[in-house]
Amino acid sequence: MQYIHIFYFSQLSLRLFVMLISTLSFSVYASISMHDAVKIAIQHDPWLIGNQLQERALRVASKGANNLPDPTLSMGLLNLPSDGFAFDQEPMTQIKVGLAQTFPRGDSLAIKQKQLSFQADQHPYQREDRKAKIQVAVSQLWLDTIKADQTIRLIGRDRVLFEQLVDIVKASYSSAQGNTRQQDVISAQLELARLDDRLTAVSSQRDIALTNLSEWLSPSAQRAVFKTFAENTSTPLPFPPKKLTDDIKVLLQKEDTTGLLQLLTQHPALLAIEQSAKAGNTAVRLAKQRYKPQWGVNASYAYRDESQLGQSRANFFSIGITVDVPIFGYAKQDSEVAASRLTAEVIETDKRLLQQRMLAQMLSLYQQEVRFVQREEGFLSAILPQVQEQADASLSAYTSDDGNFSEVMRARIAQLNAQIDLIDIQIEKFKIRMQLGYFLEGHTNLYNKREY
Repeated sequence: MQYIHIFYFSQLSLRLFVMLISTLSFSVYASISMHDAVKIAIQHDPWLIGNQLQERALRVASKGANNLPDPTLSMGLLNLPSDGFAFDQEPMTQIKVGLAQTFPRGDSLAIKQKQLSFQADQHPYQREDRKAKIQVAVSQLWLDTIKADQTIRLIGRDRVLFEQLVDIVKASYSSAQGNTRQQDVISAQLELARLDDRLTAVSSQRDIALTNLSEWLSPSAQRAVFKTFAENTSTPLPFPPKKLTDDIKVLLQKEDTTGLLQLLTQHPALLAIEQSAKAGNTAVRLAKQRYKPQWGVNASYAYRDESQLGQSRANFFSIGITVDVPIFGYAKQDSEVAASRLTAEVIETDKRLLQQRMLAQMLSLYQQEVRFVQREEGFLSAILPQVQEQADASLSAYTSDDGNFSEVMRARIAQLNAQIDLIDIQIEKFKIRMQLGYFLEGHTNLYNKREY
């Protein structure tokens, strides 16, 4: 298999990009690869930082969830007579201090702690899924940049040949030699103008890909990216994915949904939903605790002053319990349990939908890869040699006054288009393999495993 080599920007494009990033800080990177870009994007992703903070918040909340609520302290002045406001006037006048403690229903505290713990457990899987998606996203943009840059270099190289053809047809027309017509001169100039327009369009695509890539990188890494694509030496595509293993090929070729779903069971996106489902089931258990009574205890001490005649009075100590009585039925509790159960079922449904979507995407990507491999083989073995042969034959016929110039131009344009199509095919095949890696990474040794 042949891998495409990276082309680089012209000096004019380099000056343009330097102007675009002139406000950025000085780069600490001498150069950068696609693997480096992925690593930097992961290290500087705000979403990952926020997700980690959310996990920490849930961990902290779960630690305190199993503690009893704070007791309630009460103080009061009871039965103070309004005709004299004297504390020792009436025997029932007292200062009362009370303490009350309520106990949650059933095992609601322990269940709530488990629920928060399950909610926190899904965050590491979410981060792993996010890292895998970042790898795919950054790689796609990097490959889009490579494809556009290679096309620019290819058009720039063939433009020199087109300029020579224009000069040849002009000279032939001026000397009135051969069968060159004014129409041939105009046609040659028109094709050269179209080539320039095509070059401008591809340059715009490259600029867009670089701009989108910069959104994932730090300022210093952005400068390194521009520097990397501005070098004058080419480098091969980075860490090309390995071929599919025979076991995976068999599953994909036979469209074995059972085997592929089993392969996806350890995917971080599905594992995150599983943790969410556990939290949902715990919410059902928590709602069922509403059927159990809520108990409370209270104790108080009341102080009484001596009478106005100096007789002592006994102080009072009281103790009691409280419990709620469901005299209005269980309608509220039933609704809460039903709502929690439906929410849990929604999560399970989301999991099944994600499994089906991932399965369909895997099968679709594999079929696309198969077709791109077939197309690449066809271009390398048949199309490119034939268009080269056609271009050489048309030029030979024209120089020997046995052909016309329009055939030469058509043959050269067809050759250029075929070469550009091959670049598209090889880059798209690489991109598809990177997307397949999102589903298969960590489950097989299909792709180079890298830690970020």
